[in-house]
Amino acid sequence: MEDVEKVTTNDEPKYRGIRAMPFVIGNETFEKLGTIGTSANLLVYLTTVFNMKSITATNVINIFNGTCNFGTLLGAFLCDTYFGRYKTLGFASISSFLVLSLSDFIHVWNLLAMF
Repeated sequence: MEDVEKVTTNDEPKYRGIRAMPFVIGNETFEKLGTIGTSANLLVYLTTVFNMKSITATNVINIFNGTCNFGTLLGAFLCDTYFGRYKTLGFASISSFLVLSLSDFIHVWNLLAMF
């Protein structure tokens, strides 16, 4: 009888989920805190600086929150079909940081322009 060697191939991808998980959870936590903090301050800003009615300002904030929540679905679609999870997470983190930084810079610039 001949000894036949069985060759097994492991075609399953190696996921690095446990090592990357703290970064993903931390990123999403701080991004959500930034969004909630921005929306809370946005109501005061829209009613005082832009002199919007409370109802109109609340509608704008609801649209802002809906857009932020829809962004996660768009990111999941792009992640699964085109880019991969780490590239998408990195791009989303950088773009979120840049948008929040830009809004803070514009707010400080407007405060300095008053003087």
